[in-house]
Amino acid sequence: MMRARFLASATALCGPLLALTLAMPAAAQQRPYLIWLDAAKIDVAKVMGLPPAQNSPEHRAEFEKVLAISQARTPEREKQAIADQYQTLNAFLKGMDHNYIDGTHRETRLLMREAQIELAILLKSVNRLTSRIRPFQMWNKVRVKPCPGGRPEGTSFPSAHAATAALYATLLSDAVPEFADKFEERVKSYDESRLVCGFHYPTDLEAGDKIGRVVAKALLAEKAFRVRYDETKPEIRQAFGLK
Repeated sequence: MMRARFLASATALCGPLLALTLAMPAAAQQRPYLIWLDAAKIDVAKVMGLPPAQNSPEHRAEFEKVLAISQARTPEREKQAIADQYQTLNAFLKGMDHNYIDGTHRETRLLMREAQIELAILLKSVNRLTSRIRPFQMWNKVRVKPCPGGRPEGTSFPSAHAATAALYATLLSDAVPEFADKFEERVKSYDESRLVCGFHYPTDLEAGDKIGRVVAKALLAEKAFRVRYDETKPEIRQAFGLK
């Protein structure tokens, strides 16, 4: 009897816990260690460099540029920029001509997610090196108005969104070279969304782009990853209507 009561209680408790686990953001569930890359072989700090010094002429010029872009945004562009806040393959491909479906092209989604986690871990190792204030947080007579909704926290430099876009574009272009130009166009619009919302400076995007491409190329050069990538390549091409 007592065992039955215990099992009933445990089952009742597991339901909410399972629901909570499934509702947790992917970042909270990701592994904290690299499985494909060797951090010692990628000098992320050297790749990204340093942003302009606070209140320097270069920094001021960047701020004015972001201010102008954010003030000129239209409701339509703001809507797109808000949608681009999601760092997923589905969000990156939105607006492009493709047949990719999360559930159908499962191996593609999982592979890109694994690559993104490798990138995120490497970025985390350098986030402490800078504490650049984001444009919308800067005090100014005329302040940058961020897009509605969630606002990013932490250092502005480098841009993880730009790094993710560059990672996706580089990996996808290797499998679908026919779409390489379209992927690069999407990188530009995805990155621009960070300026439109006042979340980043141009040099944040440049640094993130460099890191994303370096990580993608390192993954493609890693034998174990390459094997899995080549196995997934037919599915990736299928997602874009190609054989």
